[in-house]
Amino acid sequence: MNPAGIRAPFSNPTTYVATALFAVGLVATTPQAYAQSAAGAASQAPTGLWLTTPYPEFSAQAGKTVSVPLNLANRGLPPQRVELGVDGLLDGWKWEIDGGGKPVTAAIAGSDGTVSLTLKLTPPAGDIGKAVNFAVSGKASTEALKLPMAMTVAKTEPAKLTLEPKLPALRGTAKSAFDFQVDIKNDGQEDSTVNLLSKAPPGFQVTFKQGYGSQELTSLPLKAGESKTLSVGVQPPDNAQAGQYPVAVAASGGAASADTKLLLDITGRPSVSLAGPQGRLSGDATAGQERTFTFTLSNSGSAPARDVKLSASPPSGWKVAFNPEKVDEIAPGGTSDVGVSMTPSTQAIAGDYMVSVRANGDGASDNADFRVTVRTSTLWGVTGLGVIGASALMLAFAVTRYGRR
Repeated sequence: MNPAGIRAPFSNPTTYVATALFAVGLVATTPQAYAQSAAGAASQAPTGLWLTTPYPEFSAQAGKTVSVPLNLANRGLPPQRVELGVDGLLDGWKWEIDGGGKPVTAAIAGSDGTVSLTLKLTPPAGDIGKAVNFAVSGKASTEALKLPMAMTVAKTEPAKLTLEPKLPALRGTAKSAFDFQVDIKNDGQEDSTVNLLSKAPPGFQVTFKQGYGSQELTSLPLKAGESKTLSVGVQPPDNAQAGQYPVAVAASGGAASADTKLLLDITGRPSVSLAGPQGRLSGDATAGQERTFTFTLSNSGSAPARDVKLSASPPSGWKVAFNPEKVDEIAPGGTSDVGVSMTPSTQAIAGDYMVSVRANGDGASDNADFRVTVRTSTLWGVTGLGVIGASALMLAFAVTRYGRR
């Protein structure tokens, strides 16, 4: 028995069965109700022809052609042929409607289809700031379409040039390639042909190229709103001293002009030369005997020559030594003497021999071919004479003793 005031849920079997059947009925009828609802929504979708544009009001420059997109839509009707036109424009205005890249005067909108069109307008000069109201019209077999539009004639802004280098300063030696990337842009509303100008220190050469092209330029066309990248190459002279050198670059087209400054930071470059004794590249030596020659290292560059090491390629059996073997630094315009000791081979016969002497430093090097005339030792001459004399004495003794027999 249940306590007083409390009843078990669904205590009535009939109520329980009815509730269960009602829930099943809801589940079973839900898809059918959804389909009917969708069909009702579809039956309420609008049908007909529409001529639309996303920009019903706009501005354009006098004498410049402006393009405005149009859409001809057909919803729920058989294919419709629509004659197109423009009404309400003043004398002197030019217009055309393009479809698929060519002028058209009519279009066919298929059932549930959309045709993309373009209205091109060219206002005449004058009437700056005046709004002109007009309409794009469409005539089908059963109805007429009208799309109201408005355009304001604006003043055409002249060409306006800007020059902006990506990296305004570069560092290198006088032998380096200084290539600056400079963006040039026409911020105006008129096309322009731009002349390219430069002003550099004496001896510096400046060239203009477009992007990574190879053709040198003196001018280039630049449309309204267009931007291009120029490659400005600056080549300093080989004898340019270390320092900073400004280069001015300018662009001029009609009444518009722009300029910018570039900077070359030249660090200098050593130039080492090697010369023999008193500027000569020849000398004498005796076989088997050491002979020292004084060579001179010179630096005619614009930066110090550092860690200059000396080496040689002598004939076989020869010995070559340097004092010192390495020169730590030679200032620009400075010199340094090096003793080069050469010892020809003891078996060397009299004649001319070539010794190649090299100087290699940090960023600079030179070599010199030194001709050595070798003479044989006096000792060998005396020894030879002694042998000849001894042979003559022996021959005389033999003749004296055995000559009468």
